[in-house]
Amino acid sequence: MQRLIPTGEAARPVAFAEVPQPVPEPGEALVKVEAFAPNRGETFLLEHPRPGLLPGKDIAGLVVQAAADGSGPGIGTRVVGHPAQGGWAEYAAVPAHSLAVLPDGIDSARAAALPLAGITALRLLRTAGSLAGRRVLLTGASGGVGHYVTELAVAAGAELTAVTATPARGERLVELGATVVHEVAAAQGPFDVVLESTGGPDLALALSKARPGG
Repeated sequence: MQRLIPTGEAARPVAFAEVPQPVPEPGEALVKVEAFAPNRGETFLLEHPRPGLLPGKDIAGLVVQAAADGSGPGIGTRVVGHPAQGGWAEYAAVPAHSLAVLPDGIDSARAAALPLAGITALRLLRTAGSLAGRRVLLTGASGGVGHYVTELAVAAGAELTAVTATPARGERLVELGATVVHEVAAAQGPFDVVLESTGGPDLALALSKARPGG
């Protein structure tokens, strides 16, 4: 089968290679990959790849071999998956607990963008606690995690202010229900929850807009 593997070259960080199809462990299913999504962390790892690095943590496709221990979805099930690595390939062995069944109305290309960014957003908001009626400040909002945070937080009843570099990057966030500003200084605090991901001077400024005890 074909797999994208790191090259260590800046101009061409990955290249196709012919490799054996993975053999799943008892608790893993074999998925025929229909789509995968790169994420920012993996692109950083490809700049100086460690030996054995096989990128690919966000995939969607079809189960062609169910887990031998009987866990997880059966053969022929459309799934989205979050393997530890190795998803940039024609086939991937994925732990059954890292697979979710895809509804018919969601295509593989759209689903592949969900796992890492979606799980990160969900865990952030679970850590923040109940958001109903609370004011939330989100920086670095125009990436995948930011869009999921916005959608989930607004749906949970939060009043969310998102910081993006440009108006164009904020258009979708406005559609999702956020108030969008283009620098932290323009955000009207205080906020109950501050989610800051850009660092530098913005970190201290964003935290200064948290209410006492926020």
